[in-house]
Order: sequence, then C-alpha cells, then structure tokens
Amino acid sequence: MVTKFFEQLSNNLNELLKNSDGYNVIIEVGQAPNNKTFKAHSIILNSRCSYFKDKLDAVIYNDKNVKTIKQSNVSVKVFDIIIKYIYNGIISLEKVDAPIVFELLIASNEFGLEELVNHVQRFLLENHAFWLCLNFSRVYQASLKSNLQQFCKNIIARYPGTVFDSNEFLNISEDILVFILLLDNLQMDEGKIWDNMIKWGIAQNPSLPSNLDQWTDDHFIILKKSLQNCLPLIRYFQMSGEDVFDKVRPYQKILDPTIWADVMLKFMVPNKAITTSQILPPRNLNTTLPSRDGFYVPDDESEIKLNFASELGKNGESHRAINGSKESLTDLNKSLGIEPNNTFMLKNRGYNCLKMNRYEESLVYLTESLKIDPNDTFSLRYRGRTYYLMNRYDESLADLTKSLEINPDDTFALKQRGATYLMMDRYEESLKDLTKSLKIQPNDALALEVRGETYRMMARYKESLADLNKSLEINPNDVFALGNRGVTYRMMGRFKESLVDFNKCLKVSPDDKFAAEQLGITIRCLENLI
Repeated sequence: MVTKFFEQLSNNLNELLKNSDGYNVIIEVGQAPNNKTFKAHSIILNSRCSYFKDKLDAVIYNDKNVKTIKQSNVSVKVFDIIIKYIYNGIISLEKVDAPIVFELLIASNEFGLEELVNHVQRFLLENHAFWLCLNFSRVYQASLKSNLQQFCKNIIARYPGTVFDSNEFLNISEDILVFILLLDNLQMDEGKIWDNMIKWGIAQNPSLPSNLDQWTDDHFIILKKSLQNCLPLIRYFQMSGEDVFDKVRPYQKILDPTIWADVMLKFMVPNKAITTSQILPPRNLNTTLPSRDGFYVPDDESEIKLNFASELGKNGESHRAINGSKESLTDLNKSLGIEPNNTFMLKNRGYNCLKMNRYEESLVYLTESLKIDPNDTFSLRYRGRTYYLMNRYDESLADLTKSLEINPDDTFALKQRGATYLMMDRYEESLKDLTKSLKIQPNDALALEVRGETYRMMARYKESLADLNKSLEINPNDVFALGNRGVTYRMMGRFKESLVDFNKCLKVSPDDKFAAEQLGITIRCLENLI
C-alpha cells in the first residue's frame, strides 16, 4: 500500500516560497509602477517548468550566486498565481476577475505549463463563457501568438450567436471573420451566417445607403470588394430556398454570376449535378466539439446566458435589492469580472438583464454606463426600452428622444418611441415616428404592427388593416399582429374574419388570454346580430 503525503509537502514548499530561505533566483515581474521582485529557487523552477529551465541556463550567476530573470510581459497578479502553482500545486480562481484569468491562460501557455493551461481553459469555459464571447476579438488575437487556436475555435463554434450579437462584432478585423466562416462546425444556420456577414460588410462602408432600394451598381461593387475573401466561404448549397430568395437574392450582384446561376439551378433542378462551382461541405450542426482534454463545455448559448444569470445572482438578497448605489454595482462587477468603468461590459450586462426581464437590474447597468458616456445611443435606446416595459413612459420618451437627437434615422429608437407615444395616447406623434421608420425599413414587421395598432386607436381601420396585413405577410404567426387585426376586423363589422384571426392566435399560443377574451367578445357580437 502506498501512502501519499502531498498536503504537507505542498505546505512546506509554500512556506519556502514565502520565506525565500536559500533563494538563488530573482524574477523581476511587470513594469513600473506595477512591478514586483519574486525570490525563488532554481532547483524547483528547473524541475517544474521547462520555460524557466531554459531561461536559467541562459543566465549566469552574479557575485552573490544569484541569477536574475526579467519577466516584464506578465502582470504581478498573474505571476503570483503561477509561482504559487509551481511551488505548491494549488490554485483558486473563484475570486479572480475574468480578464486576469484569461491573462493567466496566455502566460501559462507561454511558460509551457500544460496542466495549468488545461485547468484554466476549463475554468474559463465553465465560468466566463459569456465574457469570452463578448471579448472574442481579444481572445482571437491572443490565440494567434500561442497554440490556443483550438480553444478559440471551440468558443466561436459553440457560441456564434453571442459573438455575432455583441457590439464588438461589427468592428472585428476581416481575418477574424474569415476565421469564423472557415469553421465547419459553426453552430448556426447558414442564412443567419449570411446575414451577419452582410451586416459586417455594410458596417465597413458607412457611406452605403441604409435603404437597399437606393443602391446603385457602384454600391454593390463596394460591398463585394469588402467581402471578397468571405463570400467563397458561405455554404450556399446548404441554405434553404426561402433564405436564398429573401436574404441572398437582394445582394446577388455581389456574387460571381456562375455561383448565382448554380444556386438557382440547385433549387430549380435539385437532382442535376453542379459542376461549375465549388461546393463546400455542409457545416456539422449539433456535433460534439473537440477539446484538449475532454473538459465540460456548456451545450448552447442559452446555457451561457443562464450561467450568466446565475453569476448575477451571486450576491443574493443584496443583489436583488440593488438601488443603483456604486457599492452594490462594484460588488456585482467584481463577481462578473468587469472593470467598473468599462461601458462596453456595463451596457451589455444591462441589455442581457433586459432580455431576462430583470428590468431594475437593467436600469442599474445602463444608467451607470450613461454616467460615463451620456451620449451612448445604445444605452439610451435600451434604457428607453426598459422604462417602456416598466410603464414609465415619460422617462422612456426622454431617453429615446435624446438618442434620436444624436442619430435621427435610428429605426429601433423611432419605432420604440412610436410605441411609447401610442401608450401615452399621442397618436399623431406615434404615426410620425413609425412612418419615418418604415420609410427607412419598409418591411419592418414590428413597425407595421405598431402603426397598424395606432391607426386602429384613431379609428382609421382601413389603414390599420393594410399595415397589419403586410406585417402578417412577413410574419404569419405573429400573435400580436393577429390579435390586433382581429380587433380591427371586429371594429369594421367583419366578424367572421375576426374569429379566424383569434382562433389562429389561440392555435399558435393556446394560453393567450387577450385572444381568448377578444374571441369571446366577437362571438357575443355575432350572437347579437342573429
């Protein structure tokens, strides 16, 4: 029987590091003023880390029999974790901020500490996957300087939506987008991949008109040039016919004519072989992604957001009772690995709290972001949206108006302010905003639906019906548009059509109380006619 006394050995080596008894190595870490000198022992460094063995072999002893190593590219916080791991094999990351843990991963990889690299990768994916996605550009650039490309691929392949939806996405470099599009196991529908690529390409050329109907051939040439290295990486032949028609067709001028002809051929004559275009293999959706050591990876993006929500709740009752105080926010930020004045992280937290219907918390983050940057239109728009959902319409109106003063053609802010005006019974102002939004984006189903409801409240039923019909052509199962149209039909005395809409509402959403109530009213109206 073998007995292992590792705990006492670890404690003894930890004391040796603390006391520096018999040290013969000095490691100068960091850069002034954030620098520190660590005293260590060559025999331990040589046996535990090949990187330091090579460094020490290249350095001669001074007259005091001590070797000095300079490590200016690593922070003191990170090196403190690494040197303790080298001496006692113990590491605890639960209270370490996400940016520091990521820096630890890069340094551990540089030092060749494979066991520590595997542990930190696993820890990041289990505890800070959301942070990794929001900072994917930084993660990618760091991976190019190390052997962490597979780690980087695992993140983007598993969570593409979170990366694409982040504010940072439109600012990533072309090589990162190409890196993403090359992935065969990217877990996203090809139509959505196309949408995001187009969004990125347009963002690189601010001069392009926002309304596609206003584009000339020169505009398409500009976009094609920006996407010339990306277009060949789309799996056109794996896209649905609907996506090809609705998403690719409007931009067919940026495609090679042969590709477009072959895509059309595939849908018109499915059994005919394509011989003139290269057909990339289909992406492997819902596959088990590779990892270096079989560590756990959350299954999908919803799980990341659930993990994120769990992190938000770490402060228990004090967290739920947030009142906007800096002390509460600082505690939350520390648990989330956010720098307190990082507006990007603050507004993303606010946005995700909003999506999880945690409106009070959303207000805390967005308000703190606006204290730092009062003219941030993203924070203004979504705080306006949050106030709207809390029935605080005056505050919603103030934020949305300020956002539109900065960016008058922002369709999100226009239709949200239109909806706010509607709730305040300010119908003419609502119509003005929604009509302007629809001039910019004529097929915006939500704007059509809200304008249709506004027309109905003004007893302009024919115009209401026209908007709601168009909205439902775009999104046939939208229960809100169906419900609104059902009411409009009833107000026009078209009771049978009203019944059809409410019944369809209940088929799509059986627990819809509004549809059930309105169906009953329509039935009673019919009975009174008989």
